[in-house]
Amino acid sequence: MHTTKNILKKYWGFETFRPTQEDIVNDILKGQDVFALLPTGGGKSLCYQLPGLLMDGLTIVISPLISLMQDQVKQLNEKGIKATCLYSGLSYREIDTTLDNVRFGDYKFLYVSPERIQTRIFIERFKLMNIALIVVDEAHCISQWGHDFRPAYKKINELRTHKPNVPIAAFTATATNQTKTDIIQQLEFRKLAIHEAPFTRENIAYRIYHSEAKSSRIIEFCSSVKNSTGIVYCQTRKSVKELTNLLYQEKLSCSAYHGGMSKEEREKSMMSWMSGSIKIMIATNAFGMGIDKSDVRFVIHYEISDSIEAYFQEAGRAGRDQKKAIALAFFNQEDLHRLEKNPIIKFPPTEMVKKVYTTMCSKLKIAYGSGKDEVHELELKSLCEASKLDATVVFNSLKLLELNGMISVSDGFYNPTRVKIMVEMTTLYDFEVHHEKLKPLTQYLIRKLPGIFENYKKIDLNHISSFLKTDKKNLHEKLGSLQKLGIIDYIPHSKQPTISFLLERPPIDAFIMHPEIYGKRKKNQIKQNKAVVQLLTGQECNAKFVLEYFDQATTDCGTCNHCVQKNLNYKKPEKKLLELCHERTTVAWLMNLSGMTEKSINTFVNNAQNEELIHINGRWIQKNK
Repeated sequence: MHTTKNILKKYWGFETFRPTQEDIVNDILKGQDVFALLPTGGGKSLCYQLPGLLMDGLTIVISPLISLMQDQVKQLNEKGIKATCLYSGLSYREIDTTLDNVRFGDYKFLYVSPERIQTRIFIERFKLMNIALIVVDEAHCISQWGHDFRPAYKKINELRTHKPNVPIAAFTATATNQTKTDIIQQLEFRKLAIHEAPFTRENIAYRIYHSEAKSSRIIEFCSSVKNSTGIVYCQTRKSVKELTNLLYQEKLSCSAYHGGMSKEEREKSMMSWMSGSIKIMIATNAFGMGIDKSDVRFVIHYEISDSIEAYFQEAGRAGRDQKKAIALAFFNQEDLHRLEKNPIIKFPPTEMVKKVYTTMCSKLKIAYGSGKDEVHELELKSLCEASKLDATVVFNSLKLLELNGMISVSDGFYNPTRVKIMVEMTTLYDFEVHHEKLKPLTQYLIRKLPGIFENYKKIDLNHISSFLKTDKKNLHEKLGSLQKLGIIDYIPHSKQPTISFLLERPPIDAFIMHPEIYGKRKKNQIKQNKAVVQLLTGQECNAKFVLEYFDQATTDCGTCNHCVQKNLNYKKPEKKLLELCHERTTVAWLMNLSGMTEKSINTFVNNAQNEELIHINGRWIQKNK
């Protein structure tokens, strides 16, 4: 007989659950609806994966991020657990095949994007499936007050009309009381069990500094902790590239991660960091979701996030091993200006959004009343030229159309070249007899890609070319021939983003951006940005401010820069600072460890030099012996 502890040990290698995990697992197994608020690193995926293994039937996991879905599926498959995923951008044939496999192939988990659950093909198959559990990941996306609201999430509750007795479990790492109440109302929970783990992370020191020389401060800090693992977050790809180059020039062990890199480049970068061969990851917010690395000693915000929720999630990736860690954030006047202008940039006038939409439909030849469930490639540059709008306006317009539930935008990097054999084995053997030139390729597909008769498989064209001793052009031609002859379904990899149309194109006069949703979203963005500015410029305890934002009562942390400064007002700091000095000490290092201001540190350095307690050697502050 399988028990929760047996499963925990067998698949995850743990002897015991983390706090709150076991209670959540037991409530799900009892058939209760569950709302779980677990901070980043709380192990929420285990909370639904473990009971999903024990329950009779399929667990549907609704998740907003393609990369996160793919990572979860990969991890489950590596454990020997059958799981797959569906998201916008897949071909109709792929979707059809996947749903059939899930229904008849003894799968335990199906990860699906919220936009995909609205499609006719999904709903029809869903009705026929044996569903044990519906999981809503990143549940704050349901709430119009959440920091990443997506209208498609509001459709989740409609699944219950088809499966009224199936329990729903909703998970989020960040939610205010307002957001939590909204989630519970939207999902119409019945026998509800609520679980909330405390947000307090006493092992993390939250340090926030104003600096007009942010990159120099980061270089100084990273130089002082060369053997420590860390993450540096930037808001743009440009910042990632510039900062990576600067750290690389200082011979610091670093790598970059952003959405403009190829999937192979990103995976290589991530693996180097995960293995420890690279110490510092410089990344946009695309990095970190689903990453479970316990020994991250520091997280630095070169450019802070535009919501407290995002900042707290990112900072919370430090110190998951419960050892001391530091969350550093630097800001300047430019950052404050960016946060002030952010809502204006993110919310172009509705006339511009309409222009982007109609231009895109015209370019793709989508007539009024058609287009639903169609998937197209789209060049952003071409759309900018056709609409005569700059890239920022077009990009944010597409995001608003996505938030409005009209389209779904998927990065083409997530869709590698894939192949499925569409005929039976006997038919293929007969085919090979009459097509000797194509036989080496079909034999390769059969032997090297098990399951290719049932599922679409990723293929590496370079590897196949090398193996078959042919060039890529010839290989493409052969794959094309097999496609035309109906032997395979061949889907080439594309680097262009894909646009999935979730609704029919409405008549031009009926184009509605849902002004209420638009207005609420913009208002919420303004509120979130103001909260971040308050955090940056305020003088109260950083940890306390963040926790109170999430409606959690707490006291001063004692470790942030404000708390340390308050404590030092009552005692002489010179002795402490002198103790912190070692052979490779910088002003930034002393600031970050002590929590004191740059001005206070410089005063100490001048006085200590005069008293011959320390000396300056190049960029390093060194204690005299």
